Amino acid sequence: MKNTTSLYNSPNSVLAKKLKNRVVTYFCESPSSVKADGKRQLVIKQIDYIGFSKDHKRRYIQGMVQDLDDGGLIKPRTLHVAGISKVRGRLATAFALAKSVF
Repeated sequence: MKNTTSLYNSPNSVLAKKLKNRVVTYFCESPSSVKADGKRQLVIKQIDYIGFSKDHKRRYIQGMVQDLDDGGLIKPRTLHVAGISKVRGRLATAFALAKSVF
């Protein structure tokens, strides 16, 4: 598990490297139609943009995300970096992806 505070303060290039092709545990801010607790398992497949919101000044990423809790669908998403509570290592990510296929 990675320290998520250090993720939030990481330079864009480091943040992208730490998140890309990794399974992350993400807490949805809005109610989730897939999971009642809002805790989602996502794979960050591609990061297109990293920035700060104008209204709330919170850091976010935009890109293509595979949702392991929703049949593995890959969709464009905007995720707040503060909503990421865990980043799995390479081996755990490979296992989670293999498990999602079956």
